Amino acid sequence: MFRELLAAWRGRDALSQMFDEFDQMLIETHWMFQQAVEVFFSRVDWQAIQDPLYVRDQKVNHLEQSIRAQIVKHLTIRPDANLAACLVLMSVVKDAERIGDYCKNIFEVGKFYTHEFTSRRYLEPLERIQAQTEQLFQTTKEAFGQSDMEKAREVIGSFGRLGKECDLLIRELLRERDTIPTDEAVAYSLLARHLKRIAAHLSNISTAVVAPVHRIDYVDEAEPGELS
Repeated sequence: MFRELLAAWRGRDALSQMFDEFDQMLIETHWMFQQAVEVFFSRVDWQAIQDPLYVRDQKVNHLEQSIRAQIVKHLTIRPDANLAACLVLMSVVKDAERIGDYCKNIFEVGKFYTHEFTSRRYLEPLERIQAQTEQLFQTTKEAFGQSDMEKAREVIGSFGRLGKECDLLIRELLRERDTIPTDEAVAYSLLARHLKRIAAHLSNISTAVVAPVHRIDYVDEAEPGELS
């Protein structure tokens, strides 16, 4: 359904502006993600990133508020407006805003954790998951912006795999007994959790491309053939 909605929306100035602002939300949160993980892995000084990161977060929040206000105005002055399309956009902008929050969480763990990471057993898979999660930003942007069902399913499938990997790492860390320092284990666990949530929100955005409105965020519960 979203393919038809997107085609109709793109030709209208007010609605097109909403899409442009949503695209900007994804661009800003992608930047936040990149910088937050650089701080987490101690590749850059947190003090150089903190102010720009929080400025971007405020911009994301303002974009969300702007889009929501435009949706309300659009529905008010256009009684024939497509309510389903407005509900889709209202849902995905919240996902984008939450991504920004989780990026801040990653940044804060990197800021507060002051020691070196010593366990390659956990560091290597987390670096790989981080790299794969970052790739989902661009794929999600393309999937949503182009109403590309194949790319949307790619994001959803990737989240399924990454989420399981994050859960496995967390379970292993909870079983640790004096193998690594407690603060290091906590940092790994928090990163795994935040990466999973970011990937989940990107997957939620992608469900808008392949799922009917009532199934957005619940693609894993869809009936066979419902998302085709």
